[in-house]
Formats: sequence, C-alpha cells, structure tokens
Amino acid sequence: MWRFRFLIKGSEQELKWLNKLAKRGWCLAGIHGNWYRFKHVRTTFRIFSEYVPSELVTEITKANRIFQVLATVQVKKPDIQVVYTGSDQPEVIQAQVSPGDPKMRLDVALGMRDKTLNTMNVFIFLGVGFLGVLPFLLQNDNQLVLFQLYILFALCILLCFWLSAKNLQKQIVILRRETRDYDGAWMPTMHVYIEPLTAELDTEALKSVGRWRLVGHTRKNGYSYELQTLASESEIKQVLRPVVPSEATVYVVSWLGLAPIGWFI
Repeated sequence: MWRFRFLIKGSEQELKWLNKLAKRGWCLAGIHGNWYRFKHVRTTFRIFSEYVPSELVTEITKANRIFQVLATVQVKKPDIQVVYTGSDQPEVIQAQVSPGDPKMRLDVALGMRDKTLNTMNVFIFLGVGFLGVLPFLLQNDNQLVLFQLYILFALCILLCFWLSAKNLQKQIVILRRETRDYDGAWMPTMHVYIEPLTAELDTEALKSVGRWRLVGHTRKNGYSYELQTLASESEIKQVLRPVVPSEATVYVVSWLGLAPIGWFI
C-alpha cells in the first residue's frame, strides 16, 4: 500500500500517523519523497524515528538488535538521515518515549519548506514559458480544450504545494516558539499596551513569545511595548495574564492597527 503525506520527517505528527497505521497491521516499508510504502503484517509494530549523522547510518542498519530498520530518508540541510525503526516486542510497544530534538525538527522543516517553495517557483516559470508559446499552439478548438485542462491541472498542483507549504509553516511557527529560534524569520510587530502597571515587565522571562522592546509609559501607570512575534493576539494575552496584576487590562494591536481609544503616551 502507498500513501502520500506531506509531513516533517521525524516529527511527532508523522510518528502518530505511522503508528496509527501500524496498529491496523500496516507497517512502514519505505519512504520515497512524500510517498510512504506500507506492508501488511500480522503483528503490531511500534515505530520510532531519530536523526542520525549520515556516516553512522551504515553501522546502525548492520546492527542486530531488537529494533528493525524500516526506512531511511536523506536530508541535505542539515546533512543527516532520518532513520525509522520498529519493534513488535511488547516491552517496546508499552514503553514511554520522549519526542526528538525540536531544534533538529525545525531545521528539517525549514529545508522541506524551502524545497517546496523552490518547486512551486519552477512550476510557475514553466507555466509562464508555456503561455509564451501558446499562440503558436492553438490552432483549433480541440487544442483549446486541452489547454484549459492543462491550466486546471497546473492550478491543482500549485494549490497542493501551497497547502503543503502552509501546513509546514504552521508547524515551523510552533517549533520556533518551542526552541526560541527566530533566526531568519520575518515576525510581524504587535503593539502591547498594559494598564495599570507599576513596573516594567521582565521581558527576559517572556522570550518564548518573541522580541520585546519598551516604547514608553503613561501617566496612568501604563506601559507600551513593541513585540516582534509569531504568536496571535489571544496567545499573547494568555502568556501575559499570569505576570500582570489581576486588575490590569492588556491591549494587543497588530502592526496594521491603531492604539486603543483614550491611550495617551
């Protein structure tokens, strides 16, 4: 059986999906790009994945141990391989396992997103080139119908890639916040207003949300901050609520918005 899924290699979402199929008797047998190959087995497997330097993969696949190597996937950036192993031993199936390194998952996700966007660019350039020679190809109504089908097919492919990149970006945002690694990321600037507040926020303790910058304070014992973040308005308020007084009001305005009515700095 073959299945197509656009998932971060080695991610928790991917493992959850693979183990869900394994419980139904479909064990992973190979991965080719975003295509997953499964074989039907009579025993229930527990599947794991780990990031391994490329030079160690050969030794791992040779080792005779309780885990079977089911598949490997080469990743160029960073230069590692994702090794998928499985076991049908009861003690392994019931064991508690912590998730892998989030920083490595972030690097793999960024590489997959860049590859997806580059593929989309190639399709766009090919499409533009095809449109350039189109007047020389359209000679009758039948060719016009074929052209319309081609356009529809190309749009469907671009939509699939766009949805895949969008899904990857959602997971990348989660991993960036988890690792606090915002290098190379474009982050919208949110304006955060808090009143009353008798002292400045400890922005070091709030780094997981993004980059904070104090803008000023008011005569009403209020403070305003600029926050470069990937978090939503509700997420920012949720993080701030435990660290501000219960009587304080938190306003969060996007970079396209204005200050709350009656706010004077």
